[in-house]
Amino acid sequence: MNGSDADGGNVREGGTRNGGARGESGGSVGTGGAGHAGSPAVGDTVIRPAVDDAAEIPAAADVSLNGADRAERPDRVSSVLVAVGPGPHSGATVDVAREIAAATDAWLELFHVVPSDAALADAGPDADASGTAVDAGDPDATDYAAAGERLLDAAEERLGGFDRADRWLVEDRTAAGAVVEQSAYYDLVVVGAPTTGTVGRFVFGSTTDTVVGDAEVPVVVVEADGSTALDAE
Repeated sequence: MNGSDADGGNVREGGTRNGGARGESGGSVGTGGAGHAGSPAVGDTVIRPAVDDAAEIPAAADVSLNGADRAERPDRVSSVLVAVGPGPHSGATVDVAREIAAATDAWLELFHVVPSDAALADAGPDADASGTAVDAGDPDATDYAAAGERLLDAAEERLGGFDRADRWLVEDRTAAGAVVEQSAYYDLVVVGAPTTGTVGRFVFGSTTDTVVGDAEVPVVVVEADGSTALDAE
């Protein structure tokens, strides 16, 4: 499956994915440069130093590394999956993921989940099954895919000059399930901190705890210093 064909989902528009599978690396480095000076020697862990450095960015209030012992190759990070959603931590999450990818010469995958038909059918009449922010007064308010693409556009814009990145929109019953399933094909997952309120729960509510507990690779959880919600307009 190689991170490009989740069950029940549709691959994002825009051509071929460049950097999903674990072990792939290449391309030019954008913002942040090709690693940091004094990089660890081969065989030394690179994950925790990269996370510690990324935690210093102004937008982040707290950055935690969970499940570091799950790393198959702690001396290498080739691909990073970042969950993109409308929550208040979403911009900082993208910033931290970008810094980690820049420091480790990794590919970055911007990953957004929209509810499948099954998820919408399961949701009650007053429930919001989506992590995508839509305007209730918009006649296209149920077009979660279009709203998700706008979020991914905003995330790409926030990356600035970092060009070793790709994007992927997928349908699934739960965001947690989609992220956990795809985690096996990456070296690291980055998610936002838990979010309260209806909008954003699909991506950043209990999803965060589930991903931290069930992902097959280390998970970085990002809390913003104030709201850094992506502007999906």
